[in-house]
Amino acid sequence: MNYSNHINSICETIISKNNNEEFYLNEKSIQMKLAFELWKKSNIEPQLEKCFDYNSKIKTYTDIFIITDDGQKIGIEIKFKTRKILGKRYVQQGAVTNGKLNSLKDIDRLSKLKKEDKINVGYFVFITNDYLYWKNPRKSKKTNSDMFGFEQGKKLNKIFPPPTWSSKTFSEQMDLCDIKTEKIDWIVDDEQNLDSFRYFIIEC
Repeated sequence: MNYSNHINSICETIISKNNNEEFYLNEKSIQMKLAFELWKKSNIEPQLEKCFDYNSKIKTYTDIFIITDDGQKIGIEIKFKTRKILGKRYVQQGAVTNGKLNSLKDIDRLSKLKKEDKINVGYFVFITNDYLYWKNPRKSKKTNSDMFGFEQGKKLNKIFPPPTWSSKTFSEQMDLCDIKTEKIDWIVDDEQNLDSFRYFIIEC
């Protein structure tokens, strides 16, 4: 089973449904949808909120964890970010700068789990209808946080320095040089509609 292709197919279904109606409203519903569809396809029950180090003070989790019939260990992390739309039930999550930073931290976590042989492959799934995640910042308004952006074609397989803005959620350097996916590639139904849901997937 090609997990990358199947995860892409599930994500296409998710954004298609959300672009037609308010179907998936939060991250937990996305997690359940992905886990359920992967279970149906592979006949292998996924573990949700898998903890890799129960005895540690600082525990490491993945949203979805699967061990295939041939012993491959797959970890999946999910981020689902929404922007309020008039007449819709989506909430305004905001805090886009830290949303990007925390997403990169998820990718970093998967990369480290792979280096530690706790997983063999990791997938990071990001779904949003908030254009602030995919639009290029204006040059006149560029800030330190822009290097953590998610613009189309943005290179991710590199070292990210520690963030410096005051409201940052952590302060460590992130080394993503070993991830398999080099650049962000947004998948979208309607490119011209800034309210439309879209997604990208990073393979570690």
